[in-house]
Amino acid sequence: MLALDGPYVIGPVVALMVTGLLALLLHRALRRQEAAAARPATPSRPDDYGLLVPVASCRDRVDADLVREHLATAGIRSTLTTGVDGRIRVLVFADALDRARRLVG
Repeated sequence: MLALDGPYVIGPVVALMVTGLLALLLHRALRRQEAAAARPATPSRPDDYGLLVPVASCRDRVDADLVREHLATAGIRSTLTTGVDGRIRVLVFADALDRARRLVG
């Protein structure tokens, strides 16, 4: 005979309630992720580099590396990217743009 009264029932009931609550939270979280993934992404422009601004456009990697080394000697951080036209662009942060343009010429 099963004892459905007393302290022996409390443990399994609490475990089932916690499991149900966790399942509900997981279901809601996954539904939000699916909704976010279903939204169309806004297309970005090919010349949009976020916080970086192009300071020079070079025809090959060697020239771009020389510009980048010149900027590094002045303490300006930079990076390289290839544009849609195939040219190598040297990018710097916007706050260093004026100094970088003076150095690059």
